[in-house]
Amino acid sequence: MMVEGELLQLERIGRIDITEADCMELVDRKTARLFSVCARLGAVSAHSDAQTQEKLGEFAWNLGMAFQLIDDVLDFTARENVLGKPVGGDLREGKVTLPLVYALERAMPAERRLVETVLEQRSYQRVPFAQVLALVDRYDGIGRVRERAQTFTERARQVMSEFPESAYQGAMMAVTDLVTERDH
Repeated sequence: MMVEGELLQLERIGRIDITEADCMELVDRKTARLFSVCARLGAVSAHSDAQTQEKLGEFAWNLGMAFQLIDDVLDFTARENVLGKPVGGDLREGKVTLPLVYALERAMPAERRLVETVLEQRSYQRVPFAQVLALVDRYDGIGRVRERAQTFTERARQVMSEFPESAYQGAMMAVTDLVTERDH
């Protein structure tokens, strides 16, 4: 699934017609399933029963969805010295992520052309990143994605709450907060 997700992403590079469903499919395949399989393998190596493996997989899948959505937000909002890579890198690489998809749903034709220019040139020379960020802000792309991420975080917390209270359960609950509140 991860390899297929990577291939789908390569196929979609440079395209502006990416939908919310397209983005969610990539988040599922590339990140959420990785998180899920890691949690399941941990449960398998601990000789946990099938139900525990399933629940941990579900917890981690939701956590992975939230993690990637926040990562897509941070590509627009983080500072380079905190993020550890240039902001706006996804769009510069030709990737249209969910914050931009939400903005493009409401954008005027001239605003869409600005994004098309960045996608074509793979740079911010003619259209500065600040202009793209303003577009995403104007149409609440970041806020909408944060809300989606929070939904996945809440579901992860709900799944984890089904486990008995322990230091381990508490640590996993704390991880959910780290995912949605991180700034890098």
